[in-house]
Amino acid sequence: MNPSSLTSDVHGQALAIHGGPKAVDRDLNLYKGAGLIGDEEKQAVMEVLDTQSLFRYYGPNHLGKVEAFEQGLADYLGVPFALGTANGTAALRLGLAALGVGPGDEVIVPAATFIASVGAIVASRARPVFCEVDANMLLDPADLERCLTPLTKAIMPVHLGGKCADMDAVCDFARAHDLKVIEDAAQAVGSVHRDRPVATIGDVGCFSFQLEKNITSGEGGALITSDPELYRRATIYSDQGGQFWTSHSGVRDHFKGLQADPIIGENLRMNEIAGAIMGCQLAKLPAVLDRIESTNGALRTGMEELAGASLEPRADGRDRHSVWVIDYADSAEEADERIEWLRAEGLPAGKIYGGVPVYAADQVLNQRLAARGCPFDCPAYFPEPVEYSMGMCPRSEDLMNRSIVLNVGPLWLEEDLDDVLTGAAKVYRATAGSG
Repeated sequence: MNPSSLTSDVHGQALAIHGGPKAVDRDLNLYKGAGLIGDEEKQAVMEVLDTQSLFRYYGPNHLGKVEAFEQGLADYLGVPFALGTANGTAALRLGLAALGVGPGDEVIVPAATFIASVGAIVASRARPVFCEVDANMLLDPADLERCLTPLTKAIMPVHLGGKCADMDAVCDFARAHDLKVIEDAAQAVGSVHRDRPVATIGDVGCFSFQLEKNITSGEGGALITSDPELYRRATIYSDQGGQFWTSHSGVRDHFKGLQADPIIGENLRMNEIAGAIMGCQLAKLPAVLDRIESTNGALRTGMEELAGASLEPRADGRDRHSVWVIDYADSAEEADERIEWLRAEGLPAGKIYGGVPVYAADQVLNQRLAARGCPFDCPAYFPEPVEYSMGMCPRSEDLMNRSIVLNVGPLWLEEDLDDVLTGAAKVYRATAGSG
């Protein structure tokens, strides 16, 4: 659809919320890699089942699907090390463990993120410190100085919705203050930051392969690093502290002489079924990224033509693979109304995480843990208590509460995109008319 024709196309059409026809009268496919699962994945899974070797490190007629996927992912990213994990949260846990983050440490994290970012920090017995985000919903480097304390150990920029945080500024700040950088790239598999793949820029990077991600095995994740010591530490921790390095000769051979030095760890390993699926999905990632870029570009171009739209700024080449288009209303109430009308038209619209920062989640706000202890109740490491409350990051709270997010479906057909733009045009025309 030519964006300039939107106004004439929708002129006189009643809004769906007022009884008119819906612009989109079907469920839109918002999945990415999951929508491309086919015979390749089925065959790869059956190969593993036929061997009866589902464990990643050994078994009868072992195929090494996880290892093959790890090597393929590392090659794709241009780094020496990739470690398959049980899920994206496990990758974050491993990254923090490899960096030595623990009791007495603080990790700076953006106010706009999924709860797993904070959960991984707290599970490491470190304290999250919340940083403002910019209009792209990415960590604002200008606010890092405010968040810095003598306890700061690391920064966790989050590449939200496929967009890349300003890693040049983040890493410059980290170097100046001797901090570590762990990239939460759970939502940005394959995204690039000024032609550098995300997850390869900080000390470690973490991916998720959950169902909604760019490529998926239902659950799964990966830790990325170029540092052999961080890779060694992460791998040991993921393997019950080095269980199979010390007890199985084949595993020791695989790691080419790296020393295990067993520690107490966890089981955060990827299994062979997930590895088999991910090997196939990785081959499809370039096609997924191309479709994300083209669909997002077309949707944004159409939205820019609408009266009353105030879209997020371009992010200097860091938003090529964004799976969202974000608009900002003048008020939270206007955003609520517009989202209600867009949803009535059948559009996938909402606010960023419901319009509230992650620290407003009940378990964060009230510091609810499974058991007492660090990081909230341990004066030996944190002499001063911490309180979380609304108002800590006022700019982030304002932006999130005024946000109107349209999700991008990379597998949309042209008619899907046309109908989404038609629905948006109906709503924005009515909003502009009422103003």
